[in-house]
Amino acid sequence: MDNAQIQEREGFQEIGAKDEHIYVLDKRHGKSNKKPNDTRSTPISIFWLKSKGYLYSGPVLSIDEFIELQEGKKSTTAKTQKSKPTDLYCPIVIDTEFTGYTGESAENWTETTSKPSTEPPPTSKTITVQAKFIDEESGAIYHHPDAKDVIPNYHQVARHPEMADGFAPMTHLKAHSIDCKLTRNPRLNKPNRKPDLPILEFALIGHFLLAELYRITTGDYRGDVDKLVRSKNDKNGIIKMGRRLVAQTFNGNGQVLSRALMPWVIEIDSHQFQVALSFIDTCAIHGKASYAKLCKNSGVKLNYKANFNKKEISRMDKMYTERPKDYDDYALGDLEVYKALMGNLDKYKVIYKSLGIEEFFEPPRLTIGATVANIFRSKLLQTLGLTQKEEKKLIEYLQHGTAAHLKKFKTTTAVYLAKIDGGRCRNNKATASSVTKLLADIDIKGCYGNGLRHQDYPVGRPSIIDYPIDSDINEYQTLRKFLKKYRKDLVPGLWMARVSVKDKTLIKYIQDFLVSWIPPRTPSKLPAGAKYEDTDWFTEDNIGTIKVYHQDIQLAVITHEFLEWLEHTCSKHQRKELLDNLIVITAAIYPKSEECKTFAEFEEKVANHKGKNTTSLDVKRGKTTITKREQECKAWFRLNIGDLLINALLAERAKYDKKDPLEGPLNELYKLNINTLYGDMVSPFFDIGNVIVGNNITARARAMAWYMEKGLNGYQTITDGCIFDPNRIITARNNRTLTAQALTQTDKPEYKPYFKNTTLSGKNKVEYILTGKNSGERVDKIKKSGMVTA
Repeated sequence: MDNAQIQEREGFQEIGAKDEHIYVLDKRHGKSNKKPNDTRSTPISIFWLKSKGYLYSGPVLSIDEFIELQEGKKSTTAKTQKSKPTDLYCPIVIDTEFTGYTGESAENWTETTSKPSTEPPPTSKTITVQAKFIDEESGAIYHHPDAKDVIPNYHQVARHPEMADGFAPMTHLKAHSIDCKLTRNPRLNKPNRKPDLPILEFALIGHFLLAELYRITTGDYRGDVDKLVRSKNDKNGIIKMGRRLVAQTFNGNGQVLSRALMPWVIEIDSHQFQVALSFIDTCAIHGKASYAKLCKNSGVKLNYKANFNKKEISRMDKMYTERPKDYDDYALGDLEVYKALMGNLDKYKVIYKSLGIEEFFEPPRLTIGATVANIFRSKLLQTLGLTQKEEKKLIEYLQHGTAAHLKKFKTTTAVYLAKIDGGRCRNNKATASSVTKLLADIDIKGCYGNGLRHQDYPVGRPSIIDYPIDSDINEYQTLRKFLKKYRKDLVPGLWMARVSVKDKTLIKYIQDFLVSWIPPRTPSKLPAGAKYEDTDWFTEDNIGTIKVYHQDIQLAVITHEFLEWLEHTCSKHQRKELLDNLIVITAAIYPKSEECKTFAEFEEKVANHKGKNTTSLDVKRGKTTITKREQECKAWFRLNIGDLLINALLAERAKYDKKDPLEGPLNELYKLNINTLYGDMVSPFFDIGNVIVGNNITARARAMAWYMEKGLNGYQTITDGCIFDPNRIITARNNRTLTAQALTQTDKPEYKPYFKNTTLSGKNKVEYILTGKNSGERVDKIKKSGMVTA
C-alpha cells in the first residue's frame, strides 16, 4: 500500500496548491484544521524565534522569513524581534506505542510468567510514532519501521504513513509540506567545535521521554543519540537519562545550555541548519504523577485514556488490528502534553495570586521541587519587602546555610555539615524472623509537614566551628565543654553539630538513638547545587554510608532533640559517658545573642559591620603559630515557615473541594506544594535550602520515631511508621525507670526485670482492631502469611 492509499484510508486530504499542500485529518479521526467554507487549512506555527523554557514566542511562517530577520530585513510576523536571531526552534510533542511481547511465545507471555532460561527475553518493538506541533489542534500517527515485524499482514492493514529519514519529526515536517532533508556530518562532533551554521533546535515534548528516545530515531541517527547518552563530555553536549530526560551542554562561559548539538544537518528550502535536541519531559512536573494525573491536575480532559487496561496496553500490536479506532484515539490522546503544560501554568497563576505574590510569578519548572522553591523564594521576597530585582541580595543572605556553600570547605571539617541525614529505618527486633500475631501499623500524622510548620527559617550567616580536616592534632571539644560554653546561645531548631566518640574508644552503655555517617572519600564532592537538580538516587560513592552502631558513634548529627533525649531518657551513667566521650567535630549555630528582631535591623547590621578577617604569624623555633581571626557579620533574622507560607497554602487548599471535578485539581496542587516544600528544605540542590533547618526537621522525625519504636516495643520503624504488637507494649516494672539503654536491649535476659509487657488498652487483651475506614471493619483473623496489619 503506497502513501496515497494510506492517506485515503486514514482520511487525509490534500489541501491547497501543489507547492503548499498540507495534510489534515477529516472528521472521521479528528478535528479538521480547515476553517468553515475555506478550501485551505488554518496556518499553524511550526518554527519559533524565541524560547524561554517551554514557552515560545516570535512565530515565523517560513524559513525565508527567518533568513530575512538574520539579514536585518523587516519582518511582518515577528514584530517584537529586536535583534538578529541566531537560532530557530521547532517544539513538537512526541509519543510512541509499542509492545514488549514479540516472537513465537508472545501469546503465552504475561507480566507474571517466568520464561525458561533457554529462551531469549521478548524484544520490545515500536508500532507507531505520534507527533503534534504545539500550535496544532490534533496530531498525526506514523508507522515505525518495526511495525512490519509485529503486525500480521502489515501491508494490507497498515493505515498510516510511514516514519522515514531516521528521525520522526522529519516525517511530521514533510507531512506539513516542509521541503526538508536530513543528513549526517560526523565532523560536526569534533570536540570544542563552534557551530558555523545557524541552529535549529528540536524541542521534543513528552511525558517520560526516556521511553521514547530510542524509538523516534533509527539507524545511524539512533547511534548518534546513543553516543551522547553514553558520553561523559558535557562540554560537547550529553543526554542524561535520570528520572527524566535532559540534554546539557556546558559552554565556555560557565553556563549550562539545555540542549545537545547533533552531527546532523537539516536543509529546509535550500537553507542549512545544524540540529540540536532539547527535551521537555513532564514526568516530574507534579512529582511522580502519571500522565493521566498530570492532565487531570492541569484541567485537561483525556477522553480515551481508559480505552485499554494494563494487559491490553502490553499487547498494543494486537490492539492495532483488533480495535483500530480505540488504538488511534488512545495514541493521539497521548499528545496532550503541551496542553497540560499550559493548563499547569494557568493553575500556578491562581496559586501565586492567592498567596499575594503574583508580581513575582515565574512559569512552573519541569520539576515540582524547583517550582515550589520559586514560590518560597517569592514569598520570602514579598515578606521581607524586597523586589524581584533584589533576589540576588536575598540569595547572598541565604547562601551560607546551603549545602552547595558548605561543601566548598574542602580543607576543614565544616564540609561534613553539607550532608542532611534522613529518616529512621530500623529493625528493632533483629532476631524475630516471623510473627503470627495481630499487628498494628501506626503512623505519625503529618510527620514532616507539622515539623515544617513549627520550624523557624533563618536569614543570615551561621557561625561555624571547624578544624583542619586532615590534621592529627586537632583538639576537639568534648560535648560537655561545648554545651558549657555555648548552651545559652543554642536556639532550638537552629543549630546542629556532628559528633564522634574519641579515637579508638568504645562506649560502655550502648545506644541506638544516634546514627553514624561514614562519609565518602571526598566529602567536598557531595552532590549539591542546581547542577545536580536532576540527581534522583545516591550511592555510597557520593554520599557515604549510614549505620547505627551500639558502641561506636561517628559523625552523628545532634540537635535540640538529642539534648532532650540525653537529659530525659538516659541514665546518669550513660549521660556522663556521652558528655565526656563525644567530641564535636564541627558545628553550625545561629547564636541567640546575634539574633535581630526585625529584617530592617538585620540589614542595618550587615551594612554597618566593621569586622575584619586577620591572619598573624608568630615565628618561634619549634612553636611557630598561625592565628586566624574571622569577623564576618553573624547577625541573623528568622521567620516561622508556617506563618510564612504553609498556613496560607493550607487555608487556600481548604477552599477547594477535592471531590469536585473543577475544584479538585487545585486542591491536589496545593497539597502537592505543601508536601514538596519539606523536600526543598532538606534538598542540597536549591538556594533556599538550609542544612541546619533540614537536619533539625529530620532529627525531630527520627526522635519521634525512636520514642514510638521503643514505647510500643515495635518490630520495625520506617521514617514515620512503626509496626507493633498491641498486646506486648513495654512498661516499667514496679518502681523501676526505663532508660534508653534498657530499651535498646529488651531482648537480653538481664534487662527483663526492668520492664513488663502489657496491652495497648492497659487491661484486656486486644482481640481486634478497627481499620479506621468508614465501615469500621474488624481485623481479627490471622492470614496465612502470618501477619495482619490495621
